Amino acid sequence: MRDILIDTDIGDDIDDAYALALALKSPELSLRAVTTVFGNVKIRTKLALKLLKTFGREDIPVAEGIGKPFLEKTFRSQAAWEVPNQAAVLAKDEPLQRPSEKHAVDLIISTVMNARKEVTIVPIGALTNIAAAIIQEPRIVDKANLVVMGGYASKPLSEHNIRCDPEAAKMVFESGIKTIMVGLDVTLRCALTEENVKTLKNRGLATTSLLADMTEAWRKVVGKNQWPILHDPLAVAVCFDPTLVKTQSKLVYVETRGEFTRGFTVASDSENSNVQVCVDVDSKRFIKVFMDRVVT
Repeated sequence: MRDILIDTDIGDDIDDAYALALALKSPELSLRAVTTVFGNVKIRTKLALKLLKTFGREDIPVAEGIGKPFLEKTFRSQAAWEVPNQAAVLAKDEPLQRPSEKHAVDLIISTVMNARKEVTIVPIGALTNIAAAIIQEPRIVDKANLVVMGGYASKPLSEHNIRCDPEAAKMVFESGIKTIMVGLDVTLRCALTEENVKTLKNRGLATTSLLADMTEAWRKVVGKNQWPILHDPLAVAVCFDPTLVKTQSKLVYVETRGEFTRGFTVASDSENSNVQVCVDVDSKRFIKVFMDRVVT
């Protein structure tokens, strides 16, 4: 089994909840901890705790992380603090496990440093917690690896997770830690269909009912004609089946200065490559794996 830690901004897009569900339903993975990042981390932590409770995994620690980016230049500095749409599934005074007494950064460090084998960190939100952990304990660079959902290598656009904290992303990519970047180059090809969502809704398990309710809360915000894209679950899937994607070694630079280019991930060929960038995906096989695991 591969030990993983998921760092998430669960609550806005639905794919974070799906990613956690896929990790919990994958026998090849051992989810050691969950940490939350960016914006209203208190509500995000409660959502992660509720999901773990529903899946019968209250043994997994969840820690509240850093809500603000390293600099205040975030494109959604105010909106990030609003209540995430999926908080609609949280019942008032619902009994949940208490979050870890450790801060997310400390939990990341202790999980990695105390592990007997290499830990895979799966950041599916801003990279603020990860950058802070590397600053506080540089040795994790040699004891962990990353499978990051973020970036866009083939087009000059800034992807959400990188744009939330470009300085943190730049620091992480240039730290020397082994990194696979699962960006929009491949994730945009992994959309669920209306039939997939209906299957999830009609399954009737406690786990699928929660995911269906979270999906409905998300669709009320983005529109009824929008269907989930499996950005974050693909990063989880790469952890247990890297053959789902094709990667290329690239030197990835994160732009932090330009008024219109801030958050761009610029990937180029170089002998000094620092990231394995996903450039192709077997989307049909991946979506089947996702549905087979999450809906059972």
